[in-house]
Amino acid sequence: MTTVRRKPLIGTGLLVVALLLLGVSIFLFLRASDTQERIDGHLQKATGLLSEAESVKETDPGRHDELTREANRYTWFAETDQEEHSSQYSSAWLLAAGAAGCLTGGLIVFLSRGGRAPRGAKFDRV
Repeated sequence: MTTVRRKPLIGTGLLVVALLLLGVSIFLFLRASDTQERIDGHLQKATGLLSEAESVKETDPGRHDELTREANRYTWFAETDQEEHSSQYSSAWLLAAGAAGCLTGGLIVFLSRGGRAPRGAKFDRV
């Protein structure tokens, strides 16, 4: 198999890899979006619990402590989800960059000319 015949295979391979990387990248961006929604829900729940804890602070100290612990638990959930979100988001961008690189490489391979002319090609002499 000559270099000229390998170029379409290499170019096609790079384009297929680019599409696969792009698909995984989109999936990770969607997962990061879901994780962000989960973080927002945890923080809203923690804020609601803290405001309720403040309202019963003077009347029921035991309930205040219970609500504060529950709010701290939801805050911890949000913190761990934030780490997951950061990881997903970074991975999605890295895969998107890899897809762009493969796409660029595939297009360069397809558009570059081979070392020798195909059979039957005619050249104009200057």
